[in-house]
Amino acid sequence: MAAQGHCNVTEDRIRLIAKLPKSATLWYSHLNKPKKSKALQRAISHNQLGFCFMPVRSTDVFVDVAAKFNKNSNAYVGKLIDAQQKSTLQVATGAALRGFPGQWRSKFKSRNDDQANRPLIVEIGCHTGQTVCDMAEAHPEALFVAVDITFKRVYQTAERAEQRNLDNVYAVLANAGGLSDLFKPGEVSGFVTFFPDPWKKKKHAHYRLYAPEFCATAWDILSPGGFLWLKTDHLPYFTDACSFVETQGFKQTDLLPVFKSEDYSSLFLRRFDLKGMPWYNRKWQKIHA
Repeated sequence: MAAQGHCNVTEDRIRLIAKLPKSATLWYSHLNKPKKSKALQRAISHNQLGFCFMPVRSTDVFVDVAAKFNKNSNAYVGKLIDAQQKSTLQVATGAALRGFPGQWRSKFKSRNDDQANRPLIVEIGCHTGQTVCDMAEAHPEALFVAVDITFKRVYQTAERAEQRNLDNVYAVLANAGGLSDLFKPGEVSGFVTFFPDPWKKKKHAHYRLYAPEFCATAWDILSPGGFLWLKTDHLPYFTDACSFVETQGFKQTDLLPVFKSEDYSSLFLRRFDLKGMPWYNRKWQKIHA
């Protein structure tokens, strides 16, 4: 029986899912609509929206966002925190990240004789970790930080890395808006951003990852010769991103540090290829004139 004063999580969840948009990426704007059903309002007030895609909207990467959610309504909240506390997986979120900026290379179980100089590559939007794990397996000399905004994706990425015996992958629950706090200037060797949400509606465009602010932050965080790698299926977003990145000073390239001319797929890319849909690919490097 549900605790007094709380809605029945299972029943309300079924009703709420029927009312919410099918696209999880639009849930936040839906919840902010002025008029909400009573069931929806009640679930919001008790943090009982137990959807696996519960995204982290705060750009303060050191806030313990898990404390704001009912662990009984999303199993991945408890799983992620438990894995972090027991160090069973290489995963981190909230206050535990305070000791990471400037020290990322020392946090990995993976070690070699040149630890301080190993490439540190960050994937923003790791989904379930297949792409970053493929990269990490192909390049054991490099270290990979997989960042995402949902508990499920971060946990599954860390779990996938553990199952594949990849100790050079660290999964992080954080919003990319806080990258400047998460990494010190010059600490990162490259950013991989495959199919970030294009936020197609004009009124949602300010949620996009690729914006002048992100490009400026990436420039500061990247080491000399560091790179950005973007794939997207949305041409207007691609066009805007190219303009922002190149205005910041990045130079287009075909060969990347670590990866050279290699290519990697993703779940979204395979879906687009199956449907015969176009997608766009661009690589840049931080090269001073």
